Amino acid sequence: MKSLLIRLIKKLGDMRRHLLYYRIWPAVYRHAAKKPIDEKKVLLASNSKTLPDNLSCMKRELEARGMHCTEMLIPAGAGSISARAAEFRQNIRFQREYATSKLVFVEDAFFPLFANHPRKGTEVIQLWHACGAFKKWGYSTADLKWGADRKSLERYPIHNTYTAVTVSARNIIPYYAEAFNCPEHIIRPLGVPRTDIYFNPDFVSSAREEMLKKFPQIGDRKIILYAPTFRGNSILKSYMDLKLDIERMNAELSDDFVLLYKLHPQTAKRFSLSAEEREKYENFVFDISKDVRIDLAMCAADMLISDYSSVIFEYSLLSRPMIFFAYDLEEYDRDRSFYNKYEDFVPGPIVRDTEGIISAVRQAQSGFDSAEIENFRNYFMDACDGHSTARIAEAFMEK
Repeated sequence: MKSLLIRLIKKLGDMRRHLLYYRIWPAVYRHAAKKPIDEKKVLLASNSKTLPDNLSCMKRELEARGMHCTEMLIPAGAGSISARAAEFRQNIRFQREYATSKLVFVEDAFFPLFANHPRKGTEVIQLWHACGAFKKWGYSTADLKWGADRKSLERYPIHNTYTAVTVSARNIIPYYAEAFNCPEHIIRPLGVPRTDIYFNPDFVSSAREEMLKKFPQIGDRKIILYAPTFRGNSILKSYMDLKLDIERMNAELSDDFVLLYKLHPQTAKRFSLSAEEREKYENFVFDISKDVRIDLAMCAADMLISDYSSVIFEYSLLSRPMIFFAYDLEEYDRDRSFYNKYEDFVPGPIVRDTEGIISAVRQAQSGFDSAEIENFRNYFMDACDGHSTARIAEAFMEK
């Protein structure tokens, strides 16, 4: 009985998706497209509740150039009946706004966009939320444990309506063409808007001071930032196991270092140290997952520990040491996969346990060769120079 109910719910969900994708959204778009395009109108759409950094950067730049920006974000209270109704109404509104916009910017897989190809005179620009090309996504993960099944992608194509995709370097164009199932000629190495801030010397130099205001216990110790990606089959089912021996790290490193950890927004909702641990290590470990921006955290950090997160691309702009805590590398590679062999790709030591982390931290403390970081940055981030936002605005306003 339970399995029958699950199949019925799945069938109804598929019918709803088919109706929206092939009937309702196209009909709304066609009707709205009878009106002329507003040459000053920009649409910024995201699956987030607040405007993401890339879109915020573009909004400021475009409005300063005289454009009028409209935001489309997911309604509050996701999952409730009222929120689903609000989402339905908003997606209808999206089609109407889309039909008369000059420019449309997205930075994730925004499903309502894929039901209608843009009319002549509208540019749809995918900024994407990650720099570089690390773990696979989109069509590159079809039929993997992480990705959608190929049959579903054939029935409801995604990433199929872009007129342009902006990326952080020319070398990664083939990876994005594969992920988005699009021709390489629409992919342009214009940079990533949110990376501009890493070229602002005032912001970079003041980051540590800002962190000290929040956590004066840091004192004159160096900051280690731990910023892992999530685990799980999807973002909604994500989880995190810290896998760090905090007691051992505290004993070995706390005289010279503090540990700040910033988890993925989805896993931060489900993970925290126990009250006992927070009290015991209150002068060594600081959870900044919810109240410190990642750009500020990275600029304040003297070194980064990560795993498979794309934050490593932005951190490479700072030319500081990185350590790769890949305790589940084989499992993660099997389920998600990478565009390049992990061991040949990451610009720093790969460790599997806390002892490895401590050793790598001490080695970095005594000095590190920045050439590996620079080569990595030049390959994956050569279009990011502090002027990405302006360059993207100019590229599409000129058309």
